[in-house]
Amino acid sequence: ILLLSLTISATYSTTAQEKTTGKSLIEGLFQLNEIDMHVHAGKERPLPLNEWIDFFARDGRKVMLLLDHLELYRMDDIKNKEWIKKNNFNDWYPNTKTGKYDFIKDISTVESRKDVLTFRGWEIWEGEIDEGLEKEPMKEAEVIGWHISKAAWNGKAPAGKELIHRARQIIDIQKEFPVPMIIFHPFAGHIKAVKEAATKNGRNLSSINKEEYRYFTPEEQKELIEIIGGSSVYIEMERGMIPYWSDPVVREAFTEDIRPLAEGGVKFTVSTDAHGTGVFNESYTPEFYCKDLGITPENVNTIIRELLATRAKKNIR
Repeated sequence: ILLLSLTISATYSTTAQEKTTGKSLIEGLFQLNEIDMHVHAGKERPLPLNEWIDFFARDGRKVMLLLDHLELYRMDDIKNKEWIKKNNFNDWYPNTKTGKYDFIKDISTVESRKDVLTFRGWEIWEGEIDEGLEKEPMKEAEVIGWHISKAAWNGKAPAGKELIHRARQIIDIQKEFPVPMIIFHPFAGHIKAVKEAATKNGRNLSSINKEEYRYFTPEEQKELIEIIGGSSVYIEMERGMIPYWSDPVVREAFTEDIRPLAEGGVKFTVSTDAHGTGVFNESYTPEFYCKDLGITPENVNTIIRELLATRAKKNIR
């Protein structure tokens, strides 16, 4: 009986270990369509803050990163009023001297909501890394996102080499600001540029081959994994990629670009990059492209767990 009991126990232990080793409990994970780590909730939002968040909650969101472009809070009174009028925005933060702090205070208040988990942050144009950072408001952010654009590269859409350069700089910035950082929307601009170049040269878009769409070389993939694999620097997979996903050549190139990164330990976020209510005109289904790219809920939940752990640590001090 004892021998039988030990045999059963050993078999059970082995089976249980095989089932749980290296896996996360599904109950402990937010699903991809419940996560939106790029929601503009400041000067451009169309509704009062809680009403704006209500829209996302009704659409299934359970985790959100609320942020705004830091540069929008540098306008003087005259420019701010002109900007508000031109874009038909509400003047949520009329005091141009305190606006950036009023915004952070505002989005901090909704952290007490029980229906959605929110974090606060800033989106900063990557060019400021070279031109000089406005550091004081960065201290209030739980997350900092870097706006990647061709404007920082003399009008040329950045690709692997440029992203690696930024990744090294971001790792260095984290020494002073030890918070998770996200590289925002780095890929769509490259794909768009490839298509535009082909059109300009009189080529049919169907003639573009996979190699032209590739963002990284294999060597660049290895280098990026060495820099940010397993770190607190994340890469965004925003919904803006969906229009390109129907092109099988783009999809094949992008899969070859991204899957090795995910398998190599690079972590990702998913988002809508929402600015207005138009974001709800289409369903939010990041799993549509993430599955082929090897980006799992376990991967995307990493930043959430990191942020929750940081909050918990602060609360017990």
